[in-house]
Amino acid sequence: MKRSDFTLIELVVSIAILIVVAGIVGVSGVAFYQGYERTLRVTDRLKSCMAIDNLMDTHIRNMIPFNWQDEEGTSRSLFDGEENRILFATLRRSYGSRPGALLFIRVFVEDGKLLVEYSPYPRYPWMEDGDESLPATREVIAENVENITFSYVENSTEVSNGLDFFEEYREEDHQVLPLAIRLKVEFTDGTSEQWLRRVAGVSRNSTFGMREESGESGNSTQSSSAGVTAGSSRNGVRSGQGSGRRSSRPGISRVPGGGR
Repeated sequence: MKRSDFTLIELVVSIAILIVVAGIVGVSGVAFYQGYERTLRVTDRLKSCMAIDNLMDTHIRNMIPFNWQDEEGTSRSLFDGEENRILFATLRRSYGSRPGALLFIRVFVEDGKLLVEYSPYPRYPWMEDGDESLPATREVIAENVENITFSYVENSTEVSNGLDFFEEYREEDHQVLPLAIRLKVEFTDGTSEQWLRRVAGVSRNSTFGMREESGESGNSTQSSSAGVTAGSSRNGVRSGQGSGRRSSRPGISRVPGGGR
């Protein structure tokens, strides 16, 4: 019996078919891998946004004024609002073995990570850079973060029913907590997200401390005591009673029509 061999044309066609099949498999594999990586990135971003959203809803919205004595015995506010970090006191549920309902929080970025430090003990803004004696729990809530920017919202003294956005909110310039806080997070891939929450401690119907009306302007001041006026707070920012003190300095943007 005569044995039949592949001709040159059949061999070339077979190789071409194998190349085409290998190319299709390779392209499909690359597309699958890219889709998988994209899914992981989206999932990680969603987790980060949910963690930041929880920070804003759980802690920023429950922020309260809290004073403590410094080394000289002067009562000072434990709130420090900078453009790229913030330190404040907030309320939490107190149950079980927890030491109390107060929680002192610092939010900042370090090595591309958005970090939150929690402590049941007062953290001092005037000693923050050098004092590591107070125990604190550190949590990473977002990675691949390029920068964060805080903005501090107060009623405008120049625009009727408007709002001022401050880049910094210092004790020497403001005697009360801001009405609301906006957080902008910029990620290393060039995208960014923003959150805006009203501070429960100075909301229109529920106040820790006091915002008393002064004169016809409708502006107010807040005492350093931690008294409570019952009521409810809601999401969003609306123009309520604002601080009677303002510093006319750069870094303030104004938005007309705060809305009641």
